[in-house]
Amino acid sequence: MCGILGAYSARQPFATPPFPADSLHVMRHRGPDAQGWYFDDHAVLGFRRLAILDLAGGGQPLYSEDEQIVAVVNGEIYNHHALREELKERHRFRTRVDGEVLIHLYEEKGLDFVKELSGMFGFALYDRTKRRLILGRDRPGLKPLYYEQRDGVLRFASELKPLVLGRTPKISSEAVADYLRFGYIPAPLTIFDGIKKLASGSILVIEKDGEPRIENYWKLQFDHDATKPDASWRSGQWEEELRETLRTAVHARLESEVPMGFLLSGGVDSASVFALGAKALEGREVQAFTIGFQGDPIDETQAAGEVAHRYGATHRVMHLGRKDARTLDDVLYYVEEPVSTDALLPTASVFRAVAGAHVTTVLSGEGSDELFAGYKKFARTVQDGTAESLRPLERYLRHEEFVFSSSAERQALLGEDIATDRFADLEREAEQLDPLSQMLLFEQRLRLPDRINLRLDRTSMAHSIEARAPFMDHKVIEFAARIPHSLRTGPKFNKYLLRRAMRNDLPPVVIEARKSPFHAPAAWFTNAAETDTLLQPRAIADAGMVKPEPVQALREKAAQGDTMAQEKVFSLLVLHAWHRAFYRRLQNSH
Repeated sequence: MCGILGAYSARQPFATPPFPADSLHVMRHRGPDAQGWYFDDHAVLGFRRLAILDLAGGGQPLYSEDEQIVAVVNGEIYNHHALREELKERHRFRTRVDGEVLIHLYEEKGLDFVKELSGMFGFALYDRTKRRLILGRDRPGLKPLYYEQRDGVLRFASELKPLVLGRTPKISSEAVADYLRFGYIPAPLTIFDGIKKLASGSILVIEKDGEPRIENYWKLQFDHDATKPDASWRSGQWEEELRETLRTAVHARLESEVPMGFLLSGGVDSASVFALGAKALEGREVQAFTIGFQGDPIDETQAAGEVAHRYGATHRVMHLGRKDARTLDDVLYYVEEPVSTDALLPTASVFRAVAGAHVTTVLSGEGSDELFAGYKKFARTVQDGTAESLRPLERYLRHEEFVFSSSAERQALLGEDIATDRFADLEREAEQLDPLSQMLLFEQRLRLPDRINLRLDRTSMAHSIEARAPFMDHKVIEFAARIPHSLRTGPKFNKYLLRRAMRNDLPPVVIEARKSPFHAPAAWFTNAAETDTLLQPRAIADAGMVKPEPVQALREKAAQGDTMAQEKVFSLLVLHAWHRAFYRRLQNSH
C-alpha cells in the first residue's frame, strides 16, 4: 500500500518543477517506509512506500528491462503470482513486487493489460518511447486517484493534498450540491473546481496531443431476470458457489510479509471473512480485533469472541471510550472531502486502535451490505408505493440517511438551482431493471466507490494500515449481481444466501443475528457547543457554501426531536467541519 503522484507535460518540457518539494511528504502516512522518484523532461512519477511484500527490495518506481516503461503502483495485485508465472519466460523481473507485472503485461497487451489485473490499485504507467501516460483504477474503486489539467500539465495523486499544496483552489458549487444530495461527492467531481476523481474501473490515457481520454474497462451488469424465482437453490448450488467465490477472494488477500489481522464484529460479514481466513491460516497465529463502544446498547463482542474461540484465534477486544474518539477535524483532514456518515469517526477510531497493536494489514467485511441488500432501506424503497412516480435515482435517495433528497431544499440552501444531467446515462441503465436491482446498481456505481471505499482507504491509511476487503473482489461482485432476488432475503433475515452459505462455518449467534449498524454513541462526536460554533450564521456565511437562513430553520426542527432534521444538521456539520479542518488549513498554510 502506498501513495503515488506525478505529472505529464505533453507538448513541451516542464518549464518549472510541477510539484512543490514536499509534495510526497504530505502523503507520508500512506507510505512511511521509503520514497522514490522518476524525472524526465515530460514526466514525473513519485512514490511513497508502505512495505508489505519484498520488504528489502521492493522500492518503486518500477522499470522494464530497457527502462523505457516506468510505473508506480498503489495497492495490491492479488493474481500477480499467476501473471508472473505466465510472463517470466519472456521477461526479466527485477523485484518480487506484485505491481511489476503491470509493466510486462502492458508490453504484451497494450491498453488491454488492465483487464488482466485482479486487485485493488491506483497506478501510473509511463511509456517513454510513445510519450504516453496511463492512469488506472481498480474495478470497485478501492484505491483512489485524482487528477487535474492546468497550465498545459496533467498532474495526478493518490490524495488531494499534493494537488492543492501551496494554493487554495475554489470550492465547486456543483460538488457541494452533490454532497447535499448524496452525502458524498460521486466521481468524477471532487470538492474542488478543476480537480477530478478517476472513476472506478477506468483508465485515463494521455499522449503527445495533450488530450486525455477516459476508457471504462469494466462495467458491472445485473441479471435482468433477477425477479424470477430460481429452483436450483434447493440443491445448494448458489450457496456452494458463493462460499467458494468468497473463499478464493479471502485466500488471495492473505499474502503479507508484515503482521496481519482481521476486523471481527458479531455480524455475518466480517465473521465470514475471518472464518474463511482462519481456516486457510490453520497452524499459524491469527489475530482478530473486535471493537466495543462504551455506552453503546448494542455489544457484539461476545458473539465475536465465540467466533474467535472457534478458530483458536488471539482475540483482542478493545472497548473504546469517548477519550479514544477522534474529532471530526482529525478525521476529515485525512478524508479530504466531506462524507456524511456516522460510521466515519468510529472507523477511524478502530484503525487507530489496530495501529497501536503494530498490525500493518487487516481484512474486513466492507461491501457485503451493498452486494446482498443488507440495509433496511432496500425493503423500504421497494415497498414504497408513493415513490413509483419518481425517477429511479430520486426514488433511491428518498430513503438515504443524511441527505437532502428534495431539490427544493437544496435550492434553498444553495440559493440557486444547480441542475445536472451527469447521471442521465446511469438512470437510463437503471430504467431497464426492477426496483431492487436499480438500488443495487446505484449502491455499487456511486455509494461503494465514493463513500464506503473512500472511508475505508482514508481512515486506514491515516494510520499506515492496509485494509483488504474480500467482498470487493470483482468476481464476488459479479456473482452477487446474478443472484435471484428470492435468495437475497429470507423470511427472517437479510443477506439470506450469505447466511446459508456460511452456516457450517459460523455459530448460530452470528448466522441468526440481525444487522446492527456500526457506530459509536453520537454524543462522542457532536455536542451543542460544536454545532453552535460551526453552524452559527456568521460562520456559515464566512464559509460561503450554503445560505445561513435555512440552516437555522433546520436546527430548530432538530432541537424539537425531528430525526430527519437531525440527520441533515449532522450533514451540514460535517460539511463545515471539513471546511475548518481542510480548507481553512490550506488558506492558512501560505
